[in-house]
Amino acid sequence: MAAHRGQSFDDSLRASRRTAWLVGVDEAGRGPWAGPLVVAAVRLGPKVPPQLLGARDSKLLPPSRRETLCAAIRANAAAVAVAWAQPRDIERLNVLAATLHAMRRAALRAAAGVAPADCLVVVDGNRRIPDLPLEQLAVVDGDRLSLAVSAASIVAKVVRDRWMLGLDRRYPGYGLARHKGYGTAGHREALDRLGPSPAHRRTFEPVCQLKLL
Repeated sequence: MAAHRGQSFDDSLRASRRTAWLVGVDEAGRGPWAGPLVVAAVRLGPKVPPQLLGARDSKLLPPSRRETLCAAIRANAAAVAVAWAQPRDIERLNVLAATLHAMRRAALRAAAGVAPADCLVVVDGNRRIPDLPLEQLAVVDGDRLSLAVSAASIVAKVVRDRWMLGLDRRYPGYGLARHKGYGTAGHREALDRLGPSPAHRRTFEPVCQLKLL
C-alpha cells in the first residue's frame, strides 16, 4: 500500500527536528453531553508498518474500518497509550484542562523508555500540553496531516465508542450507543424525559439546566 501524505508529513518532521520517534496525540469526546473524554497517544518510528498506512482522521472512516485499523495500530505501533477523563473529572477541572491532563499522561506513557532528545510529541489542535518534559508541536488539523496523529485519533475514537456501548446498557433509554453522548434531538428528548444519568456531564448545557438524579 502506498503511503499517504501523513507519512510524508511525519518524515519531514523527523528530518527537520532530527528525531527518530513521533508520538501522535489526539482525543475523542470533548463535546458530548455524556460519557468520558478519551485521549490516545501512538508512537511511530521512521519505518511505519504497512498495516498502518491506511490510517486517516477517524471522522473520515466508517466504524468497521476504524475497528480494523485500531487492532492493527495496537498490534504494530511501537507504543500505544490511552488516558481518560471521566465526567466528574471534566466537571472538576473543565473540559480543556481535563483534556490537557489526559494528553500529558498518554504522551508520557507512549514515550516511556525513549530518550527525550529522540522523541517529538505531535498534538492535534492549537494547544500545547502544559508541563510536558518532551519537545512538542501543536498542529491544527493534525489528525489529517500526520499519520501518527491519525492513528491516535482512531484509537481514541474506537475506545470511546466501545465504552459508550457499555454505558448504553448501564443507562438505557438515552440512546448512548447511537449518538455516543453527543447533543442530538433524541438525546435532548431523553434528558427531558429521564433526567441526567450519572454518565452525564453536569456542567454542560443542557444537562446543568435539569434536575440531577
